[in-house]
Amino acid sequence: MQVLGTSRPRRFVRFNPLVIQPARWRNQYKNVKSELQAGRVDPRRIVSLVLLATGAVLCTYVAGNYAWMYAEQKKLLREWKNHNSSATDESLIKLSIPRIGLRAVVLEGTSSHSLLLGPAHMTGSAIPGDSGNAVIAGHRDTFFRRVHRLRYGDDIYIARAGKLFHYTVAGRKIVEPTDLSVLRPSSESELTLITCYPTYVIGPAPQRLIVLAKLIRTNTLAGKAMQSPTMLALSSK
Repeated sequence: MQVLGTSRPRRFVRFNPLVIQPARWRNQYKNVKSELQAGRVDPRRIVSLVLLATGAVLCTYVAGNYAWMYAEQKKLLREWKNHNSSATDESLIKLSIPRIGLRAVVLEGTSSHSLLLGPAHMTGSAIPGDSGNAVIAGHRDTFFRRVHRLRYGDDIYIARAGKLFHYTVAGRKIVEPTDLSVLRPSSESELTLITCYPTYVIGPAPQRLIVLAKLIRTNTLAGKAMQSPTMLALSSK
């Protein structure tokens, strides 16, 4: 009797070939590197934040100065309006230039504080409205920022001690800061406006813009009884 051996079914095992995938190792390395760098402070980020903070502080400082300056000038205008009918009070002088929309009280002395609050009368020059050369200076980036637009024949008004002095522009020129001829005395009633030039240059301006005006008419301010609607508007604003 022949015994047949039992045959076992063959199993086929499938082996996947070994494939090295360096990309996965690189990704893991990048992840570890990024986690390590996350705990570090980027110097460029610090510099950027410092610059932004400095810019914000400077902008706030400048905006605050401008707001304070115009608020103080408004107080002076209200004070002038309350005293404009007085023929004896010569402490307040108002400058009005319709062409450039300027209305401001002129302060005495060209100190830094005076020029910050408004146009300033140069001490030693003639009082605006009197005989002689009256010199008024102003910053090119505040109250005198549009003075460069003045042309021959434009009107300039000075209100002082119950009177309104009407000037007209007679000329303009550019001079060096060392040129003091613009401050010369005069036998006529003249008004000289001085500001830095060029108007929109960044940094200290190298020259000075001079606007010369001649007195053509003087009118008496009697409350609101003015001789023309224009003068009434100029005195009441």
